[in-house]
Amino acid sequence: MAAGVLVVLGPLGVSGVVTAVVRLRRDLRLLDRGTRVPGEVVDLRRATLGHGPVTYAPVVRFRTTDGRELTATPGRWRQTPLDGAPGPVTVIYDPARPSRILMEPATGGGTTSVVVPFVTFLVASVIVLVTGIVVSQRLA
Repeated sequence: MAAGVLVVLGPLGVSGVVTAVVRLRRDLRLLDRGTRVPGEVVDLRRATLGHGPVTYAPVVRFRTTDGRELTATPGRWRQTPLDGAPGPVTVIYDPARPSRILMEPATGGGTTSVVVPFVTFLVASVIVLVTGIVVSQRLA
């Protein structure tokens, strides 16, 4: 039983930590090297899971530098909610994958809006990993 708990929670926690670090690096790179264009929040997509609090992800329309008009969302867990009210925003997109976007806060930067979800995901993954280790040791 102890080994079973560790076999399940160990890889789950480790994969969560790896995923969090990879996403943080990728999103920080996008903030640093992505293409910035004006955009507009045109809708709010309900992003609530289960019975948790109701949250929304902004849907943003923008035009790429080659003239294509796209609609995208930063997605749940990619970026903390910014001002989701309809209106103008700065969109940062990856020219190789224009649907992959981040929104830059009016205050500039955007690093905090990417780091907060990373820390949340990282802490949850470490808790899962440590729980697996502790439970397996107590059952042994």
